[in-house]
Amino acid sequence: MRLVLDTNIVISALLWRGKPSQLLEAVSRSRELRLFASPALLEELADVLTRPMAAKRLALIGKTASGGRPVGQ
Repeated sequence: MRLVLDTNIVISALLWRGKPSQLLEAVSRSRELRLFASPALLEELADVLTRPMAAKRLALIGKTASGGRPVGQ
């Protein structure tokens, strides 16, 4: 099954726990579910992840928008 997730769902899954996070974990474990995105969706996701609110939440969970750990950790 092919899935396209809205940016809000992906942000929620990455930054908080709950149903969206569980969905993303299920997709990563499944051989039958495949996640698809368009260039526009990826661009929007990158934009949202660099906004102050998202950057602050990422720092709280020890991540950065680029997927790595913050500098100095």
